[in-house]
Amino acid sequence: MLIGVTGGTGYVGAHCVRALLADGHRMRLLVGPDAEGAPVLDHLAELGDVDVFSGDIREQATITCLLDGCDAVLHGAGVVGTDNRRSALMWEVNAYATEALLTEAVRAGLDPVVSVSSYSALFPPPDGIIGPDTPTAPGRSAYAKTKGYADRVARRLQQQGAPIVITYPSSVVGPAFHTAPGVTERGWAPLVRYAVAPRLRGGMQMIDVRDVAAVHAGAMRPGRGPRRYVCGGELVTFDEMIDALERGSVRRFRRIPLSPGVFRGMSRIGDTLAGIVPLGDGLTYEAALLLTAATPTDDSATLADFGLTWRSPREAIMSSFSDRAPA
Repeated sequence: MLIGVTGGTGYVGAHCVRALLADGHRMRLLVGPDAEGAPVLDHLAELGDVDVFSGDIREQATITCLLDGCDAVLHGAGVVGTDNRRSALMWEVNAYATEALLTEAVRAGLDPVVSVSSYSALFPPPDGIIGPDTPTAPGRSAYAKTKGYADRVARRLQQQGAPIVITYPSSVVGPAFHTAPGVTERGWAPLVRYAVAPRLRGGMQMIDVRDVAAVHAGAMRPGRGPRRYVCGGELVTFDEMIDALERGSVRRFRRIPLSPGVFRGMSRIGDTLAGIVPLGDGLTYEAALLLTAATPTDDSATLADFGLTWRSPREAIMSSFSDRAPA
């Protein structure tokens, strides 16, 4: 199939394109002006049939050009981060551009129309477990709110019978494929830099980026109708994550005991400051809630449908310190 792809030069998207090329699909990648000439494009072109064109996903004409002649689409473009000053851009890209692209893809008869959401769009779940039938949550951060908006749009189209496939990755870890690191790795970067970490009760669902790519490659089958797949991976405690960071960085961390309440309070201060100064990809209040709540996911339908077994996210964390491209 000829598959239109957004977000293909990003951390998750590059792995997904790589997996789809391995399955013999042809790719048409929409590349934003800021990603023109990105090194990953040459590496992807070495793996298969890749057509690249530059455009702004916020423009309807760009969406129309991307989808023209395609059989299916993988929509992975999004603004991810903790800087509240980017909230307007998040609404433009994560919410409204996604709505426009999904609507146009359905109108054009593409099948499947795969939309990459986030388990943040489903947090907190009413029954304590995030699964494919968990209702869309209101969201607390700009990121979660915009992903929630897009999720409601996608589900409305699903209810109308559109062949939309929604995926909900958790915290994605593992080595990058010739791109910048993922947001989770950028979040733990200060801990690694200073070899200091809190000793904290809690944990978070984490999944190897290569498993996320495998799900999206497997989902690229027409004629199966609307579906939703949770990609939660495994619940990794905070201490286990720090253990993996120590082994991967070959450094010993100083661990400072911290209560969940104080941890969440510190994250609120970070949210406030992020609206004033650029703090980078630090810790948000929503991330602190996810971490201290240690909310599990129900991935049983995903694993059964694709015949997968999740890789260890702890090993993925350690492998992210390798300079080699992932196998």
